[in-house]
Amino acid sequence: MGKKEQIVDAVVELIMELGFANFSVGKVANKLNVSKGVITYHFPTKDLLLQSAVANYYEEAAMYMEQHIRVDKNSMDTLNSYIESCLYFARKKKKETIAIVDIILNSRTEDGKALFNGEDDSIYQPLIEIFKYGQEIEKSYRDFSREIMARCVRSIIDSVSLAIAKDEIKDVDEAVEEVKSIFESATVLR
Repeated sequence: MGKKEQIVDAVVELIMELGFANFSVGKVANKLNVSKGVITYHFPTKDLLLQSAVANYYEEAAMYMEQHIRVDKNSMDTLNSYIESCLYFARKKKKETIAIVDIILNSRTEDGKALFNGEDDSIYQPLIEIFKYGQEIEKSYRDFSREIMARCVRSIIDSVSLAIAKDEIKDVDEAVEEVKSIFESATVLR
C-alpha cells in the first residue's frame, strides 16, 4: 500500500474513532507518525484529502457491486441485485459507512459551502439505465421519470444503509426485501 492510500485509510479510521468534528490533518500525521508536511505533500488541501476518502469508499463499493449485481435475467432482477449489493455493502462496512456519511454531511469549504453538494449525478446513471431498459426494451416498467425514480432509489438506499451501519436495523435481510418490494410496486407495469 502506497503512502497516499495509507493517509486516506488513516483519515477514515480517525473519523470512525473520533467523529468528523474531532478530525484534523495533524491527527492524521500523528496516527501515521509522520510530519504534517508529508500529508500536505500528497494532499495539498484538506478538501482534497476528504474527497479522496469518499472516492475510495465509492470505488470499493462499486467493486463490491460489480461482483454482486446480476444483469443476465431482467431489469427487475438487476434492480433487485443493485439494491441488495448496496445494502449488504453497508452491512459489511458499517464503521466506514458511518465515517463517510459523516464526511459528506459535515465537510465545508473555506467559505462555508458544503464540500459534497450533490452536483455529481453520475451515481444515478446505472439506475437510469436499468429503468430505460425496463421501459423501452422489456416494456415491464410503467411510464415514470427515470431520473426521479433513480433519485428515490438512491435516497432510500442511502437512508437504509446508514440505519444498517448504525445497527438501527437488526434484520438486514428483511430490510433488503422490503426495499426491493417498495420499488417493485413503484415501477412494474400493472
